[in-house]
Amino acid sequence: MGLLFVGGVLFVNGIWLLGRGSDEDVAVFNFLTGLITFLIVLWWGFGDGSAGTPFDAAGTMLFSFTYLWLGANAYRGVADQRSFGWYCAFVAIVAIPTGYLVLLDGDLGLTALWWVWAALWASFFLLLGLQRDEYTAPVGWFTALVGVVTAVSGYLMAAGFWPWA
Repeated sequence: MGLLFVGGVLFVNGIWLLGRGSDEDVAVFNFLTGLITFLIVLWWGFGDGSAGTPFDAAGTMLFSFTYLWLGANAYRGVADQRSFGWYCAFVAIVAIPTGYLVLLDGDLGLTALWWVWAALWASFFLLLGLQRDEYTAPVGWFTALVGVVTAVSGYLMAAGFWPWA
């Protein structure tokens, strides 16, 4: 379920970057997704009978904090998002070996997702951390595309059709 919402919010955030959507509406979806993924982290960390691991929880927390921070920035209308951009650089760096560790478990699809997400977070670093506004449109389209891929993957996982499960 978490990745379905992550995919949805990525799609909406991409459209928002392309100038279609209000800060307040985007903030609501980011807060909702950040909260959902944070609840998943808590369930994996403290719930009984959960299939999640501390490694899963840590990776998911990267998403939670991303969407909570972005939601807060959108809600407040923050123009200078350099600090958030540098956080995205940190997450991109963490996502690369995370993809490799997932590969060792044999989940080729989730490995590919982690590496695509690493590229996406790196693009946010470029756009926001380095303030390269000329890349807004390509990053917006890339974000929307990654959102669709993530949502479809999350749906397949939730429905039990993920081929690498």
